[in-house]
Amino acid sequence: MILANTNLHRTLVDQGSSADIFFKPAFGKLGLDERELKAYPDTLYGLGDMPIKPLGYIPLHMTFGKGENSKTLSIDFIVIDAGSAYNALIDRTTLNQLRAVVSTPHLCMKFSTPRGIAMVRGDHKLARKCYNESLSLRGKSKEVHTIELRGIKAKEELRP
Repeated sequence: MILANTNLHRTLVDQGSSADIFFKPAFGKLGLDERELKAYPDTLYGLGDMPIKPLGYIPLHMTFGKGENSKTLSIDFIVIDAGSAYNALIDRTTLNQLRAVVSTPHLCMKFSTPRGIAMVRGDHKLARKCYNESLSLRGKSKEVHTIELRGIKAKEELRP
């Protein structure tokens, strides 16, 4: 997946989430500025033990797939300052907009494009690594928030 002209890896595709999340460490590594954030008035729940007050949100274009067999969507990412094994989380609203079919056991997502069916595959080694990191983050502090694995992960390149 391409976000802000960068291959974004460690992306959790979460069919149970209702928010597209971008974690602050990855936000900074992309060279984005917090002044670009728009106010987000709500609090997020379900990302850990405590409610999270977002830093704001930012609309970004994300491309799913490669080349002619891809689809680009404008996504309003909510930016949060929380520890995570992931850089971003894609929610069910985006998956519906993409008209994607997700197979968790196969770590794969398929969706139609004008050129045919596109497929994004996850990396099993990276998925296991992210899962293990999320478990170790959970034990460090109540201030660190992790996300339960409910979906698939795309390949990883941008690391926190």
